[in-house]
Amino acid sequence: MTEDITGPHRYRNNRKMVPASEAAWGLSVKHGMLGLVVEAVDGQNRLRDVRTGHEFTNLSSCSYLGLNSHPTVVEAGRAALEQEQITGLSMGEFRIRLGIMEQLEQELSDHFGAHVLPSVSCGVLSAAILPLLASGHLTDGEPLVVVFDRFAHFSMNFLKPVLADETLVLTCPHNDMEYLEDICKRYPRVAYVGEGVYSTGGQADLEGIKALQDRYGMFVYLDDSHALSAVGARGEGYARTVFDTLDARTIVVASTAKAFGATGGIAMVGDRGVFDFLYRSGPLAWSQGLRTAAIGTALGALEVHRGPELGRRQQQLARNIELFDERLEGHGLRGEGSHIKFVTVGDNDRAVRLSTELYRRGYYCSAMFFPIVAQGQAGVRMMLRGDMPTELTERFATDLLDVLADLG
Repeated sequence: MTEDITGPHRYRNNRKMVPASEAAWGLSVKHGMLGLVVEAVDGQNRLRDVRTGHEFTNLSSCSYLGLNSHPTVVEAGRAALEQEQITGLSMGEFRIRLGIMEQLEQELSDHFGAHVLPSVSCGVLSAAILPLLASGHLTDGEPLVVVFDRFAHFSMNFLKPVLADETLVLTCPHNDMEYLEDICKRYPRVAYVGEGVYSTGGQADLEGIKALQDRYGMFVYLDDSHALSAVGARGEGYARTVFDTLDARTIVVASTAKAFGATGGIAMVGDRGVFDFLYRSGPLAWSQGLRTAAIGTALGALEVHRGPELGRRQQQLARNIELFDERLEGHGLRGEGSHIKFVTVGDNDRAVRLSTELYRRGYYCSAMFFPIVAQGQAGVRMMLRGDMPTELTERFATDLLDVLADLG
């Protein structure tokens, strides 16, 4: 008799998810909405398909301020390579690191008011930090019950099986503070894992999360990738508007490859001992540190953050958000007040049809399906940016309303 080797599927189920998602992606391929190859005509506001010549605006970019094409950022990457004459040391940075990396770490820490640990991505940071958080090695040595928000990003969610080897792992309904408080009452050590601004629209209930932390000592781990730079006078992000001073019970990670304008990710840590410990932990101790050009672009992005340009682009982003929300009021738009918008249309076919028609009119917007969103809740995600002129935002809102009306 053949032994059954099928997994228990407690925290992931590829046998279910992969066929469902591949069927949806197949629709996008059929309509020519995946695999586009482009050249930039005017930043992300005008891209050209090199195969067809079709020109369009990219409304799927997470570079919410357009700093990824800022001359200061681009030049800083080139200058770093010129200065160091090496792409990177290709070894664990806790052993040896370039002086320019030490400079970046210090400047990030000064700017964001925390101990800041840079890495190649937020996914790497979460893979290094969350298992140690679960086992209690970032606190008192005793395991914590880890509660994930239902909408927490895949870069954190995929670690559930790893964490479950260390502790009890639970999933909380989105922003359900009553559920979360009940867990805090039931268990003496709890860690909450979620996002600041969610990738498919909406924001964390930061006030509620902070209140539970104050009342029960709950550890808070937030990924604020979609708000870093886009929010805050220094670009500190949405999570830091409430968790302004980080303590030993709070870690905020964020991508520096989105609105920040460079590449990689950072962890903002309040406890110096935890910061030092993490440098030699798991993926952070491997050879894939930030490359020299990436360090340079991050330093260039920080230079922009320290000047008036950040505020100007944030203000233009805010104008675009306000305009778009006014125009789309009453049309089932998710993400009011946020630069990430999501319109739900139901089935996969309608989502792809909406995305395809918008592209025909000159806008690339991503169709989103299960497992990114719940089954039957497929739709299109749109990202507004601070380098988008007001007229472009108005034109896009008008075209979106027309397409939605025709979609029926």
